Amino acid sequence: HIRDRKCYDPIPVVAREIATTSRVLCFDEFQVTDVADAMILRRLFETLFAEGVTMVATGNRPPDDLYKNGLQRSNFLPFIPMLKEHCEVLDMESIVDYRLSDPKPLDIPGGRANYVNNPGQLDEIFCHLTGGVSVTEASVRPISVLGREIRVGRSHGSVLMTSYHELIEQAHGSSDFRALARSFSHVLIRDFPQLSIKRKTALRRFIVMMDIFYDRSVKLIISSEVPLQDIICLKDADAKAQDELRLLMDDLKLTMEEARSMALFTGEDEVFSQRRALSRLSEMQCADYWDLPHNKHE
Repeated sequence: HIRDRKCYDPIPVVAREIATTSRVLCFDEFQVTDVADAMILRRLFETLFAEGVTMVATGNRPPDDLYKNGLQRSNFLPFIPMLKEHCEVLDMESIVDYRLSDPKPLDIPGGRANYVNNPGQLDEIFCHLTGGVSVTEASVRPISVLGREIRVGRSHGSVLMTSYHELIEQAHGSSDFRALARSFSHVLIRDFPQLSIKRKTALRRFIVMMDIFYDRSVKLIISSEVPLQDIICLKDADAKAQDELRLLMDDLKLTMEEARSMALFTGEDEVFSQRRALSRLSEMQCADYWDLPHNKHE
């Protein structure tokens, strides 16, 4: 009957229930991107902290930048000082990417998972991963997604050979990429061009795919037109974000300080997601990542 009360707030009740079973909550890549999540977090953690729960989290942004440029961010802002009061913030930023400083060769032909204009090397890796089955001998296997079928490249077992055009240029959504991540432990992509904000739809689709494949520990092998670190042209993205900010300033007659302080999307979030995709792509080339088991479950 308590739910019938107009003033009933279930969030503290849920928080106290969590606190009875968990004294430490750990979050990997803590982020806030949704307005509903932003509104809930403050009330949830207010009770959790009061109940003595400890939070440990990693993130790509400092607390002050959480939910940056989000809708109704002013309602979220009180959560930031609360978070900083109960958590010690450590800056782990380094100019050295230790994942790439001493790379171990992978247990595949060529010893690595990225090549520049070398589809033949991908054919050799495919044959190695499938135990001797060549790409031409592999079959086109339909994958069922929400009552329909998608066909992407050729596969044998849990190994898929496809192309940039088949995987990224086609109108695949997140449900398609989740189905592929469940079905395949290794995905080889040939003919991959350099992406930039000029190919916005393809770039966003690639980032969605990367996030899903990363979470499922899918092993990605790419033959691209440019070196892996240049596969997303961040220069174009930064320039685009600045152009959009200047247009916003002109339209609303704002100063630079006023424009940057407003909770409006200026392209900064898009640049951030592209940098994160590049970071994850680098990690996916490392032996430690390749040692992770394929996570095919939701």
